[in-house]
Amino acid sequence: MIKKILIFSLALLILMNCAVAIDSSNWSKATVGYEEFRIPPQYDNPYQADFNMYEFDEDIDEFTIRYVNPNIMSLYGYFLEQSQSKKVNVSGHDAVHFTKYDRYDEKNNSKLWFSAGEEFYYIAFRGTNITPEIKEILKRVSPSNYSHDEFYSILNDEYKNYKIVDAIESQRYDYPTDSGHHSFFSVGTNGFSVGVIN
Repeated sequence: MIKKILIFSLALLILMNCAVAIDSSNWSKATVGYEEFRIPPQYDNPYQADFNMYEFDEDIDEFTIRYVNPNIMSLYGYFLEQSQSKKVNVSGHDAVHFTKYDRYDEKNNSKLWFSAGEEFYYIAFRGTNITPEIKEILKRVSPSNYSHDEFYSILNDEYKNYKIVDAIESQRYDYPTDSGHHSFFSVGTNGFSVGVIN
């Protein structure tokens, strides 16, 4: 009897896994950065698509794939400070899953950062759960050239650089605004001078 229950449970588990499997062979394709991505049917016909980004909708949080290497430091630093994040593994890819509630839209949004080959990308989508479609997209891209430790080390270094740049920028803005008048104090052989240059 126990053997029959175990066999039935195993068969049911296999059937459930088969039902969740997604066939992406008929999905459209889009090249972003140096990678070809499979696009789920519900996100076909983009609002905008170019080398750096595939935007399904004018609202980039609806569904977007973005090549981030040119802006990795500023984007990663911003997301890390503005969102909740956690390290995950999705379809064999090390990734960082950012989630944030948008009070303006009254919706939860996600951004999933990962690497394919030597390049870094993120996928933006609605909700806080990594859907089977998102998993399928990652399943079909090139494996990362980075080990687990290398992947997170690169992102950590980019965040450190972001903090340094942010500190320098904030110091720059601590100075008073330029009114066009500059005072001067000068010491020379004839004494000293004080004045204002327009």
